[in-house]
Amino acid sequence: MHQPRVSIITPAYNRAAFLDETIASVLSQDYPNLEYIILDDGSTDNTREVVSQYGDRITFDSHPNMGETRTVNKGFEMARGEIIGVVNSDDPLLPDAVKEIVGTMVKEPGIIVAYPDWDMIDSTGDKIGHRQTFDYDYVSMVRWFHCVPGPGAFFRKSVVKALGARDVQFRYVADLDFWLRAGLLGPFRRIPKTLATFRYHSQGASSNAQGKLMAEEHVRLAKKLFSMPNLPPEVAAVRREAFGSAYYTAALNMGDSFPGLRRRYFARALASAPVKYLFEEYRERLLGPIAPALFGARASSALRRLGKLFPAEAGLRCPH
Repeated sequence: MHQPRVSIITPAYNRAAFLDETIASVLSQDYPNLEYIILDDGSTDNTREVVSQYGDRITFDSHPNMGETRTVNKGFEMARGEIIGVVNSDDPLLPDAVKEIVGTMVKEPGIIVAYPDWDMIDSTGDKIGHRQTFDYDYVSMVRWFHCVPGPGAFFRKSVVKALGARDVQFRYVADLDFWLRAGLLGPFRRIPKTLATFRYHSQGASSNAQGKLMAEEHVRLAKKLFSMPNLPPEVAAVRREAFGSAYYTAALNMGDSFPGLRRRYFARALASAPVKYLFEEYRERLLGPIAPALFGARASSALRRLGKLFPAEAGLRCPH
C-alpha cells in the first residue's frame, strides 16, 4: 500500500507534564513515513528539555507566545506531508491510529478528512469516558454547530492550501471554523475505531474561566459562516437552527459566571428555532438547561412531567 508522508503537528504551551506521554504515543506509531513537528509557543516550563531527549526524531521550534491558532498555522507552513494531523500536547494518540486513518484515506482518495472515535482520559491517563463520534454529514454539523471531527482527525494538505489555514480571529473555535469551511470542499469519513484521546484536567483550555469569550466566538462564527457567499441551498436552509445551536452552546460555555447573559443566550437559542424543541432531538435542551434558566425550577418540572407524556420512543424526530 502507498504510504504517503504524514505530518503531525503538536502546539505546546506549558504542558511539559503531559508532553512526554504524547510524544511517545506519536513516535511509537506503526507507520514509517512520519514527520513530527512540535512548536513551543513560549512555554515557561521545561517543555524544551522534554523535547530535547528525542533528538532529531522531532522537528522542533520555539517562538514567543502567539496563541494556538497562529502556532498551528506555523506548523501548516512547515509540514511536508501529504496528510496532516494536529495532536494536542496533552492528548496522546492510541496505537495504530496513523496506520488506520491513513489507510482509509489511501483506499478512498476522495476523502479529504478522516476522524476516529476517542476516549476521554484524566490527568493520570486513566480512561474516564468514551466518545463514539457521528458518521459525518455536513448539514448536520452546521445545524448542530458541533465540531464532529475531534481528537485524531487527519486531513489532506490540499485542504490547507484551499482554506489558507486557521482563522486567527478565533482563539477558541478556530478548529470548528476550519472544519466548517473544509466541509464545503469535500467528504469526511468517520473511522469506527477508538484511536485517540482527549485529556480533561484542571489546566485544560476547555476548563479555564474563559466562558464569556468562548461564548462570543461561537456566535461570531455562526455570523461568519452564513455571511459566506454561495452557500449550498441545503446549508442556507438550516440557518435559524444553526444560530439556535450556536446560542445554546454559547450559553453552556458561560457557566454560572454571568447568569443574565447566559439567560439571554438561552432565550435566543429558543427563539431561533422554537419548533425544533418540540421534537426528540432538541427536547432535552429545553427540558434540561434552558427551562430552568428561563422559566425557573417549577416551570421546568412541569415541562418535564409533560414531556413524559410524549416519550422519545414515540418517534417525534426533528425534521431536517
